[in-house]
Amino acid sequence: INVGFNIWAITPEERGKHDKQFDSLAPTLGYLSGDQARKFFLQSGLPTAVLADIWALADIGKDGKMDRLEFSIAMKLIKLQLQGQPLPSSLPIIMKQTPTPAMTPSSRFGMGSMPNLSAMSVMPILTAFPAAPAMTSLVPVPTLISGPLPQMPSSLSVPALPNGNANLLTPTPGTVTPSILNSSFTVSIGLSKSHSLLDLGSSSSNSSSTTSLASNSPKMNASDWAVPQSSRLKYRQQFNSLDKLMSGYLSGPQVRNALTASNLTQTQLATIWALADVDRDGQLRAEEFILAMHLVDMAKTGRPLPLTLPSDLVPPSLRGNAELEKRRLALREEERREEERRRQKEREEREQKEREAREMELRRQREEERRIERQRELERQREEERLKELERREAAERQRRMEWEKSKRVELQTQREKEQSDIQRLKDRKRSLEMELEAVGNKHKQISDRLRDAKSKSQIQRTELDLINQKRDSRITDINSLQLQFEEIQRQLSRLGPEKQRLTERLLDLTQNNSSPLINDVKQSLCEKDLSCRKLKEQLDVLERETTAKLSQMEQYNREIKDLRQRQSQQQDVLEQLRRVRSEKLKELQRHRKEEEERKRKKEEEERKIKKEEEERKRKQEEEERKRKKEEEERKRKKEEEERKRKKEEEPVVTTEATCAALTTYRALYPFTARNSDELTLEADCLIEVDESTVRETGWLYGSYRGNSGWFPESYAERCTNKYVLEINLKLFRVVCVSSRPLYSTVDEIELSDSGRFEEYVALYTYESPESGDLTFCADDVVLVTEREGEWWRGCIGDQSGLFPSNYVKPKEPDTANPGVPGKKPEIAQVTTANAAKTPEQLSLTPGQLIVVLHKNSNSWWLGELQARGKKRKKGWFHSSNVRLLEANSGKITPASQPLCQVIAMYDYKAANKDEMSFQKGQLITVLNKDNPDWWKGEVAGVIGLFPTNYVKMTTECDPSQQWCADLLSLDTMGSEERKRQGYIHELIQTEESYLEDLELALEVFYKPMAESGRLTEAEMSMIFVNWRELIMCSTKLLKALRVRKKMAGERMPVQVVGDILSSELSHMQAYIRFCSCQLNAAALLQQKTDKSADFKLFLKKIASNYRCKGMPLSSFLLKPMQRITRYPLLIKNILENTPSTHADHANLQAALEQAEELCSQVNEGVREKENSDRLEWIQNHVLCDGVIEHLVFNSLTNCLGPRKLLHSGKLHKTKSNKELWAFLFNDFLLLTYTSKQFSSGPDKLFNPNSNAQYKMYKTPVFLNEVLVKMPSDPSSDDPIFHISHIDRVYTLKADSIYERTTWVQKIKAASDNFIETEKLKREKAYQARSQKNSGIGRLLVTVLEATELKPCKPNGKSNPYCELTMGAQCYTSRHQPDTLNPKWNFNCHFFIKDLYQDVLCLTIFERDQFSPDDFLGRTEVPVATIKKDQDGKGPLARRLLLHEVPTGEVKVRLDLQLYDQTPHP
Repeated sequence: INVGFNIWAITPEERGKHDKQFDSLAPTLGYLSGDQARKFFLQSGLPTAVLADIWALADIGKDGKMDRLEFSIAMKLIKLQLQGQPLPSSLPIIMKQTPTPAMTPSSRFGMGSMPNLSAMSVMPILTAFPAAPAMTSLVPVPTLISGPLPQMPSSLSVPALPNGNANLLTPTPGTVTPSILNSSFTVSIGLSKSHSLLDLGSSSSNSSSTTSLASNSPKMNASDWAVPQSSRLKYRQQFNSLDKLMSGYLSGPQVRNALTASNLTQTQLATIWALADVDRDGQLRAEEFILAMHLVDMAKTGRPLPLTLPSDLVPPSLRGNAELEKRRLALREEERREEERRRQKEREEREQKEREAREMELRRQREEERRIERQRELERQREEERLKELERREAAERQRRMEWEKSKRVELQTQREKEQSDIQRLKDRKRSLEMELEAVGNKHKQISDRLRDAKSKSQIQRTELDLINQKRDSRITDINSLQLQFEEIQRQLSRLGPEKQRLTERLLDLTQNNSSPLINDVKQSLCEKDLSCRKLKEQLDVLERETTAKLSQMEQYNREIKDLRQRQSQQQDVLEQLRRVRSEKLKELQRHRKEEEERKRKKEEEERKIKKEEEERKRKQEEEERKRKKEEEERKRKKEEEERKRKKEEEPVVTTEATCAALTTYRALYPFTARNSDELTLEADCLIEVDESTVRETGWLYGSYRGNSGWFPESYAERCTNKYVLEINLKLFRVVCVSSRPLYSTVDEIELSDSGRFEEYVALYTYESPESGDLTFCADDVVLVTEREGEWWRGCIGDQSGLFPSNYVKPKEPDTANPGVPGKKPEIAQVTTANAAKTPEQLSLTPGQLIVVLHKNSNSWWLGELQARGKKRKKGWFHSSNVRLLEANSGKITPASQPLCQVIAMYDYKAANKDEMSFQKGQLITVLNKDNPDWWKGEVAGVIGLFPTNYVKMTTECDPSQQWCADLLSLDTMGSEERKRQGYIHELIQTEESYLEDLELALEVFYKPMAESGRLTEAEMSMIFVNWRELIMCSTKLLKALRVRKKMAGERMPVQVVGDILSSELSHMQAYIRFCSCQLNAAALLQQKTDKSADFKLFLKKIASNYRCKGMPLSSFLLKPMQRITRYPLLIKNILENTPSTHADHANLQAALEQAEELCSQVNEGVREKENSDRLEWIQNHVLCDGVIEHLVFNSLTNCLGPRKLLHSGKLHKTKSNKELWAFLFNDFLLLTYTSKQFSSGPDKLFNPNSNAQYKMYKTPVFLNEVLVKMPSDPSSDDPIFHISHIDRVYTLKADSIYERTTWVQKIKAASDNFIETEKLKREKAYQARSQKNSGIGRLLVTVLEATELKPCKPNGKSNPYCELTMGAQCYTSRHQPDTLNPKWNFNCHFFIKDLYQDVLCLTIFERDQFSPDDFLGRTEVPVATIKKDQDGKGPLARRLLLHEVPTGEVKVRLDLQLYDQTPHP
């Protein structure tokens, strides 16, 4: 009863054992975590469910960790569970109490009356085991099993003992032999790993009932053995049967079968083996075997196994030394503890001595440092005294020097005040000149704008006048023809009058006689004559009315011509006046600049003199030596200057013709400022006349510029070619002559003194001019000169006439114009088409005439001599299309190659080589040879040569449908219009594929080798290729969309709708605007690099030799984007022309054509507005927009206003803080920035390409559709402030002046109104499209539920997606969802169905962008026929559609098709 009552109590020995194990697990702040305790508890081998119950009981605080008490409780419960004791339902209270010392055995078991039991007799047993360490107590266990049992299976290697602690079962360690200790076995490994857990408690007297039995009197004999006699006999017989060799002991394998037959666990069997093998020899003798089988019987009956073998169970032959061994172990443990205390004390004493030694050393070091510091202090004091003495001496010297300088300073101060007054006066003058210059600049800008407007108006008026002249000529021709018809009809009437009278008289006679049989015939003929007369009269009336109308139109045209001429003369007078004002302002400005430079130069010289004087006063002795050297150098320099002056006076005057012929023209590369009177001041890009025969020093040249002569560095200039000099002279001549010639002229105004005789000149260079009144020509063209006045002559080529510089031509040699030169066969042409000469320089042609061809110009106008008998031969121009060439000296037609097909020119082309031919846009070219896929041979207007294939397009004479469909049966079912339509769609797809291949080829063949070679910097590479990868992306998106549509229609099957794809993709091709606007700079840079570096030119030629380039250089590939963007309208127009107006794709194609044309106009506008593009690129490189959510590209398209434009920029200030801001006003938003890196100079460096200034965004850009600008409450105030309201924020800004404030307010208001009006029109257009009532065969109800896994567009990995649904012209747009890749719209709309088998529902996902057109996130399509097939009367259906053209994304929709007529479609 007492055992059961105290079984849950924890003894102090057990508690001490548990504390040691607790400390060995390295607790944190006195606690063990769950993971630490779990790993330790699992070593017991108990199931995890049992351990969980033990944890629940032991964790008193329920905090998921254990302190010492909780750990001790858990260890006690694990020990009892291993002994077979069931767990309590709740934790006993005694386990929470502090452990108390164990009671005496007599009082515990109620045996106090036994005389042979005493407390002293049991104390060794109670104290020996807790004193032993865990590792020492467990060593004999593996030796017990592993030595004699090497063949025991590994299944006996268990981690723990279920019915006790192996520590309590260990016998005297002295009985273990070294050989047994060194043996190995798997069981020993398992037991050694679990020793820390199995040592759960001590062998105290209160741990179990069996231990208390061991405390009985040790005086026991063999008859006191607790094993029953019957068991001894039975197991003795079993031992004898197993011991077949009669060795007297059994090994492990011999006993294994007998033990395993008991069906006990491996842990219990291991415990039984450890208890039974008393002598620890790994073998069981007869008594040990009997003991083992007795323990098996005890375990099978459910009794717990003892933790250590009781003395009454020890075989009688093995009793005797157990008690002594226990006491010996206790003494050894006591000695070990005493040794540890002694060592600890010695260690502490040693540490104390070391601490004292360190402290002594530290004190010594401090004393040494204080001594050194005192010594330094004394040295510092002595040094200070020495320095004070030096300062006193220097002060006396300074005092003397200051007294001398004081008088000099007074004199210099007076001079300085005078100079400052002069400087202030000059600054005021400079400020006034700058203001005047700004005013002149503004006036010049206004004049330039007005001049450009006048030129454009003049050009328009010239064009109108030409049209009026053409209309007048056509009207005169019509009037003449009508007059001839009128006269002819009058003659017919006059002839018919007498005949009518005669017939009337004859009719009367016949009526009177009434006997002629022909009366009916005569009456009938009379009626016919009357009818013809009435018709002729009606025609006559109509001709008279038309003649009257034509005459009135001619009068009106004459009046308009007169008005236009008057306006032209007025504009000419205004232009001349503006030129005079501009020239006067420029002269005055140049004069002011020269005066300012002279004053600056004088000021710098005076400052240098003053500085030299000060340096001389500071260093008297050294200055005297330097002065002597300087005087010697000065004498040498003066001597050299005198020699230069003498040489200059001896040079001949440069105005003679001989001198002019010996001068060489140089161009200044950099500005150079003269340092003395012998040097020449230069400006960048100015032309200098240099006499290279002058004797000169190395590196210097003597030349003249603007009437001044002098020396300049040779490295500052370069020699000019003749062509460059001619171009410069041309610009100068144009400035002189532009005011003396009209802005336009008609053919009627050309008057020649001798129309029959002209002088022929040959062009030396190609001359191209943007002026409308100039004559353009190519090198080697022949020009007929009509007037020769000054440097500008007037001439004509064919139907073109105008001014040109005389130094661009030379007289034609006589032998080149003489057709009768022997050995040269002249070309003879025969006139095939009549043509009247419009100018005196042209020939009037009559069919059959022969013309000797003297020269062929590149513009298809030929110069020839008309061959007419009996008349004077006349030279003049004629067009090559009106004649055909004959063989020399015969009338036979020249045989020509068999034509293959005909093509139409899409662009103008000028021949670059002799074997090429030139043509104009729209001309029809006959193709003669197609051997080379890139260069075909053809004939146009009698000229045969090569031409590039990408400049032409095929005519529609051949059936384009054969290119995409090989099924003739399918073609037969289509009309001719649909065939051509499908052919053009196929051409669009095929040409887009070829174009994309060319873009990728240029990237691979040219870009990568050029970047890897290092010949160009990264900036130069980006300047040449700009945004080439963006062009590839645009083309790839378009091609993917077309391929998806083609795939859905079926291979080699007709494509019904492409307009929606074109309309959608063309709106996202703003990359072409930036590329084309930068293309001129790219071409110029490439040409510059090629001209300067022969190595770079050879490198480009080498990489262009790739067979895939087909002989085309890099410049040809750089032109392809421009060619492609201009070809889109032509392709779309061809498709639209062959699409019926009732077709579902007609409206989409019209919209696509408008967008393509708009894109071309935007590209042209971007090219024209080069200044705006350059400024946007400058802002892109100098403004940091880190706070903007999306990447802002300034030089691109806005969201809805077309290309972005910079309207205004400048400096503003915040009113309160006076913070300086730099504002940039665009047509869609206002950007406020501040300077993060200061300018090297003032605000005039804002758009300087060499500026290194950097700006950072001050606030988020202010969109102009959300802004309201206000003037101050008191507009008459002088404070130039204004207010900008944006949603919930108000900016109060201050401009530099009232004028600047007015400019800002007006420009912001205008841009805001334009933005708001554009959005309003866009909304109204969308509303009108939705409000139109449509009808059809049914309707489709669509609900866009959600989209998942869309492509991220923002830097934060999110998007602002919205969905656009279209079916033909019907379109709906959902709201956008901010910052999500899985939007949930639940957007409803409906579409009217017109054709069940042609209508297609298209869903497109876009990203809502603020600064650019909305980005594309994917597209999917569903034909209405497919919806009908899937629905099939089942009601609305939900589908998940995969988005195409993007890597990820799908959209979920609900579709409900409702047909008005449910009859099946035929």
